[in-house]
Amino acid sequence: MADVFGFAVTEGGDALRDAAIVAGYQLGVFDGTARTLDELADANGIAKGRRRMRPLLDLLIAMGHLNRDGERVIAANVPAPREVAHAGWGLMVDVFRSDTALPIEGGEVEKRYHTHLTEVGASAAAELAQLIGGATLLDLGCGAGTYTAAFLDAHPEAHATGIDFWDVVPIAKQFLARFGDRVKLVGDEISTVQGRDEYEVALLANVVHLHAPVFCQKYIERAARLLVPGGKLVIKDLRLEEDRRGPMSGLMFALNMAIYTGGGDVYPTSQLRAWCEAAQLGAIEEHRLASSPDSIVIVAYKARGAAAIFSAVTGMSEPAFEYSEALPDLPASLRRMASHASATAPQMAEQIRQHYALEMPKQRTAQLANRGDPLLHHPLAWPRMPRMREAIERLFALLHDCGVTTGVVGCVTPKALYAEAPSLARLYERTAFGGAMPMLYGSPADLAYIASRGEDRDQLIDRYLVAPVLHELCHFARDRDALPPHLDECIGGWLAVHVWPEFAYPGAGQDDAIYAAPWLAQVGQAFARAFGVAAIVRAQAGALPWDAALPPSVIVELTRTAWNDWRARMSLHFLADTLDPEPWVAIALAGLVPEDAAFDRTIVRDALRAMCLATEQVGGSFRTWTRVGEAAITIDAMAGQVTTAPHTSLDVVPPRYWLPPAVAARMRARHHTGYELFLGSVEAIPAAVATLCDGAPPKNFAIVPREIGEMGR
Repeated sequence: MADVFGFAVTEGGDALRDAAIVAGYQLGVFDGTARTLDELADANGIAKGRRRMRPLLDLLIAMGHLNRDGERVIAANVPAPREVAHAGWGLMVDVFRSDTALPIEGGEVEKRYHTHLTEVGASAAAELAQLIGGATLLDLGCGAGTYTAAFLDAHPEAHATGIDFWDVVPIAKQFLARFGDRVKLVGDEISTVQGRDEYEVALLANVVHLHAPVFCQKYIERAARLLVPGGKLVIKDLRLEEDRRGPMSGLMFALNMAIYTGGGDVYPTSQLRAWCEAAQLGAIEEHRLASSPDSIVIVAYKARGAAAIFSAVTGMSEPAFEYSEALPDLPASLRRMASHASATAPQMAEQIRQHYALEMPKQRTAQLANRGDPLLHHPLAWPRMPRMREAIERLFALLHDCGVTTGVVGCVTPKALYAEAPSLARLYERTAFGGAMPMLYGSPADLAYIASRGEDRDQLIDRYLVAPVLHELCHFARDRDALPPHLDECIGGWLAVHVWPEFAYPGAGQDDAIYAAPWLAQVGQAFARAFGVAAIVRAQAGALPWDAALPPSVIVELTRTAWNDWRARMSLHFLADTLDPEPWVAIALAGLVPEDAAFDRTIVRDALRAMCLATEQVGGSFRTWTRVGEAAITIDAMAGQVTTAPHTSLDVVPPRYWLPPAVAARMRARHHTGYELFLGSVEAIPAAVATLCDGAPPKNFAIVPREIGEMGR
């Protein structure tokens, strides 16, 4: 290693290991008795200092001298006794008993130590500087200035501020003198540094391990406060595995911190991430440095929000056309899109205004006027609508599981929502689009079709309007920081399918799904697969800024793609081509997608279901059924796609769905470029999923593999 931690595995390593063995004998850990840390501490008269003992036990386990049996440790390969001086590391048991860290020399010794760090840390600092970028750096706990110097060398136009104790600042001034006014040094304690929203990058390099958890949290919160929106916190420190079994350098350094600091430790990555999340930093990345393989780099971002990113991408922070007053009841993201679109295409400004300020509100008013369409105003008997209740309660349960406490349309429980919704009209008026747009599947043709299916209005609502109501609820609050309209529809579509599969895939003999829902939902599903269900749900509900849920670079790319797509199409609805999901799925899957075989099977199941949908227009109402066609379903492991022939004339292009990359890779590993699948019935889908994903033998369906080598035939 060429880093600050090098002592642990080089010149000081043997001495520390010997001291650990001596301490083990002094504490009696090698006597063959299985004991917990607390039991060992009690046996040795150690009170508060017992927290310092854990790194010793971790190290002895890693050295093979102890085994862990649940919460207890017991001797394994008992080492030969050692002798060490009763000084420095040789005093560690005394430190445990007194709970008082050993003193560290100051003055010239400290100065030589900081000079040493500038030498051994130079390579890691230079590599990290290339990784983080930025125009302004706040180096918290800068020491002599190793990382500040590397940053300023790597970025000649940048400026930096270094913070450290008053007695360290003179050392840093001497080391950083060559940078002149590009660097400012301040003597201060990290948790009391004043300011807000000032720096693009805040750095805690080799600082966190020096402090107890309560101080680490305070330092990270202070760093977050000092960052500009969109800025990033960078933590560079020694790495420790989650089970505290390695690396050896991290374990040894943790023991060193237990002896020489008041509460320092080497913390696992999960703890670093948790502190960042508690400071409302998101889109957390993990990196490793080639020059310091036993260290970890955490990069966490302070959110700007989708609205700020949209304005940055369009270059119009103050658009010429503002719809806030004219369209106060339109969702904020749609108002923003209308404003920016009007400014970009003045020739469309009046058309956009007419559509959103006049035509859509007019249709909504007519829909909710209760003129011959009593279904939307029918007094709801919620106990008689089990499907509607189940869908809504599943949505609330998912939000709870994902840590969302804001609820839905102002209600934090299903019971509260039922109390606030005496009719569908009243419920719809509370939704994101309910103040200015007509309700999906609430047109006269749709309501006439539904009314023709029976006389019991509660049953009709429970059968035919669950999906439309759920669709509206999945857009949440009007003022939330939403993605551009097309992406918002995609995420909302996936969320509705995730909560209520019949939203897209109707049950046998039913026609209550949303027409073409899989086209949009598969895009949202790709983002949930790549970045996690919880993050997507929290961001969609407005509990987390989008650029905290996803890497900011991804949000920028999504926004730029959506904006450029609209500029090419100039559509009034601001949506991209629904029947072309590939560009959006590609953005979601561009990075490293974590392993999740269960989620992949769900995606393949939905892909096969999407191939079994048939839509017809009945009296002006689009009705979708589940029907297994006679044509083969084509599984293309090379293109990563599932397709089939159109079912009806409303399928203007062949249905298609994306195939999880890991599933496609396993197919290719079986020397197959794909398959021709003949389901026969929808009941065969689970078995087909098992065959496609896991190579299980076919059962109750036919499948024809395409071997590698047949591609050119």
